[in-house]
Amino acid sequence: MGTNETTEPYVIKDVAGKLGQGFLRNPLTAVLGIVILALGWIALSTMPREEDPQIAISGGGIIVAMPGATPLEVENIISKPLEKKLREVSGIEHVYSTSMQSVGIVNVMYYIGENREDSNLKLYDKVMQNMDEMPKGVQQPLIKPFDIDIDVPIITIALYQREDSKLSLVEFNEEVRKLKHKINSIENVAKTTLSGTHKEQFNIEVDVNKLSAYHISLGQIMKAVQQLAVNVPDIKGRTVDDKLVFFGVSNAINSAKDIEDVQITTYRDSPVYLKDVAKVEAGIDKQNFQNAEFIYRPNNDLSQPLTK
Repeated sequence: MGTNETTEPYVIKDVAGKLGQGFLRNPLTAVLGIVILALGWIALSTMPREEDPQIAISGGGIIVAMPGATPLEVENIISKPLEKKLREVSGIEHVYSTSMQSVGIVNVMYYIGENREDSNLKLYDKVMQNMDEMPKGVQQPLIKPFDIDIDVPIITIALYQREDSKLSLVEFNEEVRKLKHKINSIENVAKTTLSGTHKEQFNIEVDVNKLSAYHISLGQIMKAVQQLAVNVPDIKGRTVDDKLVFFGVSNAINSAKDIEDVQITTYRDSPVYLKDVAKVEAGIDKQNFQNAEFIYRPNNDLSQPLTK
């Protein structure tokens, strides 16, 4: 005994289905498809394309120093008020700050496509207009614009001394500076910077206990060394027969011994020299804390661990 089953036709209820059904048997569907393909081809052929498109992204930083202020004081009396004022400038998208001991740094980012020169000028004007609201003891703000095309490094080169190198640290840093000068002279190189470099200088390590014994202050040591380190400028003059005369006095400090023999003061009718209260040695500028640490794999062997 067989049964006959009848199925009801599918009824389209939603808008998308009705719209599709309308295009399904419409003779204009093929024409509309050809028009869309033609418009897409025209847009693709006329649209400008670049392999490396240039996007104008820039900003600036304001560095404000207040010697002796704590990070909390810098945040409350420098960073936050300055942030509030900078948000009033049109064209600035983001404002964020960093508060540290004795210094506050406020960074701003402009909207993409903003004119760099105009934005930097508005930033400078805004800071200068509110200088009268700066608290007492704040130094002149330092405004440093930055640009992504210049301040973001494209290539980073790590230079280091091998164990068998005969160059001293000072000589090595001097060679690195010479290399920087040569790289900077290459065409299309906009900016080169060095990190972790040092300069030659004489370091004076003062014994505080000896200072107390001789009743000497650090200020007296600074003045004595500064007087010896001053270069006497060249003196120009004319003789009777109109001949020019040039002469000058060179710096009196040429070695560590010259500094050691500097007389600071007298104590009980006896001269007190720097070598009596401090140790002087030739070295590098330890105070800038710009040491770079180089981590590598020996012989570029990926199976070996990283070493310093």
